[in-house]
Order: sequence, then structure tokens, then C-alpha cells
Amino acid sequence: MRRQYDDFTQLKVKDMSKSISDMTYRYINPENNEPTKVPYTHYEKILNQVTEKYMADITSRQFLTIMYNQLTALKKEDERYFKEALICIDMGVNPKDMRIEDEIALSFTYDCAEDSEKQDKKGFHLLNEDIVNNFEQAKKDPELHSVYIKHDNLCDDLDNKKKDDWER
Repeated sequence: MRRQYDDFTQLKVKDMSKSISDMTYRYINPENNEPTKVPYTHYEKILNQVTEKYMADITSRQFLTIMYNQLTALKKEDERYFKEALICIDMGVNPKDMRIEDEIALSFTYDCAEDSEKQDKKGFHLLNEDIVNNFEQAKKDPELHSVYIKHDNLCDDLDNKKKDDWER
């Protein structure tokens, strides 16, 4: 049984872009009850991008995933040392150079964090409340998303122009 996807992957980039644009147009925006218009050239630009940018994005995500997995494993292994190490990093204290007052401050800070975690349960965050709030706000802010996407697109355009100039 042949699927629409099978036919789609056989299309040329321009036709594929037009097809994606048509699919996007079929989405009715619930806020204004209008179809979503994205010119096919937007998709064509993306699909024609050199794979270096795509590979860089994948590599960045892989590094983040590796770090995340390592930190998660360390946290599971010994949560106290994990949290104390994060506090040391954040405070700029190297454990091998710690003085007595650093050790006391670290122990006290860890105990305070533990008390807060017991009190707040799932609402507890080791990160500063401002950082957590920034994350939550940024996650829900479409204007901010737009700024970042525009910046990313501008950088892509500049990179492509540099490559074009270099190849000439």
C-alpha cells in the first residue's frame, strides 16, 4: 500500500516546498480563523540549505543530550555530591581549593536546598527563581520565539551569502 509520504519523498525540492506550503495553508489558525500562509520559497530555502547547518544543529543537540544523560546518571549515583558540585560551579569554588569557611557554606547551602526541596516538593528548583521564571516565560512567549527565529534566519542568510562569495 503506497502512502502519500512515499510520493512526497520522490518530489524535487521546488515541488516538495510547494506541497509543504499547501499543507501549511490547510491549517486554520484558531485565533483568526484563517488559513496559515507560508510562501513555498520559505520551505525551498530550508530544504536547499547545505547540510552543514543541519549537521551542526544535530551535533549541538547530541552534545546537550550527552551532557544531560551524564548529569542525570551522576545525580542518580550520589545526589548530595551532585548538588554540592553544582553549587561549587555556580559559586566559583574549586573543591580542591576549599577552605573551612567554604566547606561550612557549602554544607549549609546544601542543607537549605534540601529543606526547601522537602517543603516545596515538585515546585523546588535548584536554579535561581529568576532563571526558572525566565525559562517558563520564554517557553510561552511567541514574540520572543519570533525574534530568535528571525535572528537564526538572518545568520543562515549571511552564512549562505559568505559561501556564495567564497565559491565565486
